[in-house]
Amino acid sequence: MKDTIRIIHMGDLHLDSPFSSLGVDKSEIRRREMRATFTSIMYYIKEVAADIVLISGDLFDNGYATEDTADLLIKEFAALPDCRFVIAPGNHDPYARGSIYASKKFPGNVCIFHGEGLSRYVFEDLNTEVYGWAFCSPSMTDSPLAGRRVDENGRLHLVCGHCDMASPLSTYCPVTKDDVVRFGAHYNGFSHIHKTPELCTEGGVAWSYSGFVEGRSFDECGKGGIYYIEAKTSGDFALSIKRKNIARRHYEWEKIDVSGAGTLSDVAEKIDALIREKHYTEETLLRVTLYGAVAPSLENLPRLESAVRGLFLLEIDDKTSPTFDGGALEKDMTMRGELYRELLPLLEGGTPEERATASAALKMGLAALEGRNITD
Repeated sequence: MKDTIRIIHMGDLHLDSPFSSLGVDKSEIRRREMRATFTSIMYYIKEVAADIVLISGDLFDNGYATEDTADLLIKEFAALPDCRFVIAPGNHDPYARGSIYASKKFPGNVCIFHGEGLSRYVFEDLNTEVYGWAFCSPSMTDSPLAGRRVDENGRLHLVCGHCDMASPLSTYCPVTKDDVVRFGAHYNGFSHIHKTPELCTEGGVAWSYSGFVEGRSFDECGKGGIYYIEAKTSGDFALSIKRKNIARRHYEWEKIDVSGAGTLSDVAEKIDALIREKHYTEETLLRVTLYGAVAPSLENLPRLESAVRGLFLLEIDDKTSPTFDGGALEKDMTMRGELYRELLPLLEGGTPEERATASAALKMGLAALEGRNITD
């Protein structure tokens, strides 16, 4: 029996995600890269000689992964026969008839929970047992840990599960902090909440969400990763828990004040300066929110999405107001000035939606009055 074992905790990989917002070519690149990220994790598992890997749900984006992805995972699992992989299907990839978990033959070192009730796998040679459950449909209204306690049998106790600790009324397995602390497992590895995880401890009990392994949208900014854990299998069952960044690409969302800009070149210079300052590279998918008062003649800011180079993706979120040097327009007695004066109350005091609509109306109206193309 080992005195110390090595554990990997990960989840929310969402393999075979569509990445539909990226277009056909880049979405296929990202799907391939996500599979490559999984392979990189397997290399890391081999490098650290992990004993147990907890995969706490949403390994796939849905229960019917592609054959290529399923075959890759089965091959990678089989290549590490000394490591035990424990999988708790989540709300995106529930254990159901016809799902990959029910229809594919996984190697003997892969343990998959298949019911919503609490169950466990015991690894006697590691003096460790892993409790968990499975989503069997896209929703789950009861907490498998409620009113339960681990068996006091001198083993290291782990939990691997997909759940929502944010709301006791959640339909995604509402587990509460009291449930976790009362249950008494030494480490609770959860998934479902994608934000950067926070490790929590109380009374000898530790718990954390895995966080996303690699971002899939601008809701998942920053570099994702996995947990590496070393745990004593007897005595005080002490844990050492570290975060390992492993993402190939990362999403970032920045804001830039472009007040006073009169041309696309003015704005592009500020975006380029930000990219250099932050050291963003071809690994970065960047969304830039532009704000501030700009010249009314400045238009087609989304055109910069292809004009600024050096990134995998640049997305422009235009929140500018075409009110810079508006004093001249306010005094203008032509139709240009009348249009400006009519829209000015909304540009300065409307709701965000009204300001955006008024801004677009002013830009298109001025372009039309000046004989410029308004269809771009």
